[in-house]
Amino acid sequence: MEFVRLVRIVLSSFFGVRKRASHEMDFANVNFVMLPFVAVFMAVVIGAVIFGLVHLVVDSTSAMQGF
Repeated sequence: MEFVRLVRIVLSSFFGVRKRASHEMDFANVNFVMLPFVAVFMAVVIGAVIFGLVHLVVDSTSAMQGF
């Protein structure tokens, strides 16, 4: 359950959507040792998803060029 809370903290900080009360409540009882690891993991996951989507779009459009 704590991993889910850390993921929620990291994702909301990536997108910049946080209320001050939830920010203070989350950081009152969070594991600061795991937070950087979760942040790096989530950055890699988001980067891999974007990379995969770009390759999916580029591969599908390259097949259409020759008709």
